[in-house]
Amino acid sequence: MRFQDFLSFEKMIAGDIVRFLYWLGIVIILLFGFGTIAGSINTMSYNAGLGLLQLFVGLVGIAFGVILWRVVCEIYLIFVAMNDKLGQIRDKLPGA
Repeated sequence: MRFQDFLSFEKMIAGDIVRFLYWLGIVIILLFGFGTIAGSINTMSYNAGLGLLQLFVGLVGIAFGVILWRVVCEIYLIFVAMNDKLGQIRDKLPGA
């Protein structure tokens, strides 16, 4: 990538940033999920039913969070890919 492409927004860097943010988000989701699971073990010491519910919520939260985060990141990547394809189409048009 040339510096001129960077300044003129011809080449989008958002795809690389979204990929980095995807993995960062996965780590954060896992940390919160495992924190909830660890808290559920503590809760089980005085209320087993509530602790099991918290454990279930932690596991479902991890699964749902990872899937939802993946979908959100894919939507952003679709927009970046659409922009790249439109640029390729523009470059193939006569008089461009």
